[in-house]
Amino acid sequence: MGWHVVRDENGFHSEWDVVNNAAGHHINSAYPGEAGNVVISGHNNIGGSVFRPLSVIGEPGVDFGLGDAMILEDQLGRRFTYRVNGWWRLQERNVSVRGQQANAAFMQPASEPRLTLITCWPPWSNTHRVVVTGLLTAIRPAGE
Repeated sequence: MGWHVVRDENGFHSEWDVVNNAAGHHINSAYPGEAGNVVISGHNNIGGSVFRPLSVIGEPGVDFGLGDAMILEDQLGRRFTYRVNGWWRLQERNVSVRGQQANAAFMQPASEPRLTLITCWPPWSNTHRVVVTGLLTAIRPAGE
């Protein structure tokens, strides 16, 4: 998943090219199992709504939270298990450039193998970002 440059009333900025009907791996982030930050984004309310279940983390009756497994499988059939170690709901609309940069810090490289999932919230809008992070706890080779 790449990005493009947009010009608006505040000047130039980058926008991610979020994939429809799928979650997209950010091209400048680590690959599963590697040291570094694997960053994946997906829509919560359009384009297949693949991250709708992620967007409601922390709400009453949602059975997904701290300590739960997030499993990625690569094209070779290897499975990478990350355990949720944090989640945030961050104001994105009407936030200063400094605030947006602080929100974007979740996408920065990391020294430890980490997974960062990003979507929007609430389900009827996109005023906030939901960020869920996890640390790598297991790698299962293909065929096991």
